[in-house]
Amino acid sequence: MQRVRVAIHAKDSVTRWGLAGFLRLRPEFQVVAEHALSQAEVVLIAAGGAGLAAELRLVAQRTSACAVLVTDDLRAHELPRAIEHRVVAVLPRTDLTCESLVSTVLAAYEGRASMPVSLTMSGLAERELDMLRLFADGWTTAEVAKKLSYSERTVKSMVQNVLTRFQLRNRTHAVAFAIRSGAI
Repeated sequence: MQRVRVAIHAKDSVTRWGLAGFLRLRPEFQVVAEHALSQAEVVLIAAGGAGLAAELRLVAQRTSACAVLVTDDLRAHELPRAIEHRVVAVLPRTDLTCESLVSTVLAAYEGRASMPVSLTMSGLAERELDMLRLFADGWTTAEVAKKLSYSERTVKSMVQNVLTRFQLRNRTHAVAFAIRSGAI
């Protein structure tokens, strides 16, 4: 059986040792040292607070592995930035169990996103999801408008509302965010 190589990044040693100790007991995982972050297939990041963005950036600079974030401090508007730093799953610290940790790390390794409902794009209307699905399939604004029986101006307004609500940069960013968060 192929073991998933997991690195753990945490500011405090108690959290780092606790997570590493548990994962070492599981046959599915091989814990790699943080100084060997580039060898990891999944990075488990336990961080939060004001320095969260800096921690995510630091880890993303040192590895191309996907990340699982354990925190209680992430807000929905911060999710796009976390996703840019290869965070594919968020585990609220208050809900963390051994089972959720194992299943989330394995899901991340397999390329599946796992976000709490409070952080996903679940606030999107069905018409907004339909629009993003069509954009994801490569349709133009004019084609989306015709398909959904809207004016181009309405489609552009819907895009702008999504961008503003989730603090996204452009239509491509909105589609990527929707895909990564599992909305489409």
